[in-house]
Amino acid sequence: MNTSFDDHPRSATIQVPLPAGNGAKRSIPCAFQGMEGKRAILETGEPLSASTVLSIEYEDKLFLGEVVACAFQAPSIFRVEVKVEQILTGLQSLMNLRARLLGEGVPQQLGLMPVGVRN
Repeated sequence: MNTSFDDHPRSATIQVPLPAGNGAKRSIPCAFQGMEGKRAILETGEPLSASTVLSIEYEDKLFLGEVVACAFQAPSIFRVEVKVEQILTGLQSLMNLRARLLGEGVPQQLGLMPVGVRN
């Protein structure tokens, strides 16, 4: 059974680094259930091992932390508790900055033409 959280009003995305260590990440859809102290509570369609380092994209925030608990809740639904180490806000602003720094979406510089030349 394939569980989709994309249409859930609290849909979020978990990013888990791949073991290759080249910076690639695997995206896992989930539902953000809320915070309990410094723990983010999520529901996802697959289990995550304790101590898994991950990030969670939810609304305009990026949560950085690690899995402290994962429990079977219902068929194809797991409750995951993540100890949050840091929360970055203004995620859209960070994505725009990253795009500018990496040269993505940066407009090309216009060439100069001498005055009086028609283009």
